[in-house]
Amino acid sequence: MSCKKTAVVRMEEGYMRLTIEYNDPTYKSEICKSVADLEKKLDIYPEILYKKGNKDTWFCSIEFSGDEYICSRTCGDFIEELLHTLNIEKCESD
Repeated sequence: MSCKKTAVVRMEEGYMRLTIEYNDPTYKSEICKSVADLEKKLDIYPEILYKKGNKDTWFCSIEFSGDEYICSRTCGDFIEELLHTLNIEKCESD
């Protein structure tokens, strides 16, 4: 079974969030490794939440808040690199 994954970016004043929805629970380890690598590379540490949805759906939310992130391009770079690393080619805006 191949992992189906989708991403949505939400931006409002004061925060930016990337939510990744996926259907294979083992995909979480790939997300964790990619996030850890980017944290080290970019010296940025977002808030991360993992949760189980209905049936065979899991979610990872990566949120940036506060002036140190929102007033710079770094969180956008983090999201772009993470999507590229995870081979998520299309991202929806909400």
